Order: sequence, then structure tokens, then C-alpha cells
Amino acid sequence: MKIKYLALSLVFLFSVSFAQGSDKVSVPFSEPSRPGFIEVGLINGSIKVVGYNGKEVMIEAINRTDEEEEEESGARGMKRLNISSTGLEVEEQYNKMSISAESHSRSIDINLKVPVNTSLQLSTINDGDIFVENIAGEIEINNVNGEIKALNISGSVVANTTNGDIVVTFKKITPDKPMSFASFNGDVDITFAGNIKADVKIKSEQGEIFSDYDVKLSEKTNLLKEDNRGKGGKFRLKMESFIYGKINGGGPEYYFSTFNGEIFIRKGK
Repeated sequence: MKIKYLALSLVFLFSVSFAQGSDKVSVPFSEPSRPGFIEVGLINGSIKVVGYNGKEVMIEAINRTDEEEEEESGARGMKRLNISSTGLEVEEQYNKMSISAESHSRSIDINLKVPVNTSLQLSTINDGDIFVENIAGEIEINNVNGEIKALNISGSVVANTTNGDIVVTFKKITPDKPMSFASFNGDVDITFAGNIKADVKIKSEQGEIFSDYDVKLSEKTNLLKEDNRGKGGKFRLKMESFIYGKINGGGPEYYFSTFNGEIFIRKGK
């Protein structure tokens, strides 16, 4: 009976906001007393997640219609009817929630308000940035053509983008949890909460590296060596261009990498 009621509620809320080009719905976790997990995946669009002191996941999907789209030659003089539906789809089971939208041919933005103690797996490809704030959990973010920003985080972050900056500020970190921050075209700017213990692996091909921490650099060098001359092949040797070091004696590995950009490892309060 409970499942039928939820389904009816979803249909009702969608129908109310359909004409406005957005869909809104609130969905509770199966066990609200335990931390939940949310996965959001888009092809085109932005994702915004903000933590709050509540129990339900408040979801808004917005159809970002391009009003300046040029008319096709065969439709001149005709009125274009905008597609306002977002195709929002939500599935929840065992405290794991999956959220998606019909973003293959148009940009759909997903805005979420979630319980603070929620872990996230977020991804988008085109025409959007990913923003996260006030979350305590494990966070994995992947973007291709856009920036990543995660503020006031308590937990751990793995963030990867191809074209965009990465900015992360921590309120608190999860001890002994490895983390990774990697961009190809963009700065990587990470602020940790006070003193941390970490082994760091850092590389910026065409930029500078800066840190507030006293990083004890290591002479460690990863060497790739292949010798196939005895089999009619060739000899190949390559030395990795990463910087290795320790902060406060070392700890879990923190990976920082960019090709075109600067790296900032900041010490917060």
C-alpha cells in the first residue's frame, strides 16, 4: 500500500509542474535513520546538491530549453512547441537512490536537497557544472566539459574532469581514506581542514604547484622498463614525472593532477 501511494504522489507532483518546464518531487529513503547513497547521471546538464537537516530527498529537474535555437528551413513561419518534460526518473531501494533524466538531446539540470549524511556519485558530460555543498559522506564526481565545486565537505572526495577547474573545501576529512583530484584543462584547488597526514602524489605538466603545508619531498621515482630485445623487440625506459612527498609523516595517498593548470593544496582552519 505504501508503494502505491508513493507512485500516485509522483504522478501528481509531475503533472503540477509539467507546464513550467520543471518536475519536483520529494522521496524518502527506505531507512531514514541510516546514511543514504545517491547516484545521478546526466548526458547534458548541471547537477547541484546541497545538504540540509531533513530526512527526505527533494528533487527538482529543470528543462533548460534553448529559446534562441534557429528555426529549421522547413519550419519557417511556424510556431515551435517547446518540449517541457524532463523525463525525470527516480528509483530507491535499500537506502540507495538513482536519479536520471532524458538529457540525451537537451540539457536537464538536476537540483537536490539531501540529508547531510549522504554519500554521492555524480556525473555529467556536456553543458553543465557540478556543485556540492554541506555534505558528510563519500563523494565521487565525474565531469567532462565543466567545472567541479564541492564546499564545506566532511568525508572524502574523488573528483575528475577533463575541461574545468576543481575546487574543494573540507570541513573535516575521513581518516585513512585515499582521495584523488584530477583535471586535464583546469586548476586543482583543494583546501583541507587544518593539519592532515598524507602521502601526496602530484603532477602539473604545464603549471605550477603551491602548498601551505610543509611537504617533505621524496626521491621516489616510478620507473617503467621494458626490454624485449631478446625477442626481436625494443628496449624502452620511461621515468614518471610525478612529485612524491609526505605531509606530517604521511598517511593515505592523496593524488593531485592537471595538464594545463595550477595546483593549490591549502591549509584551512
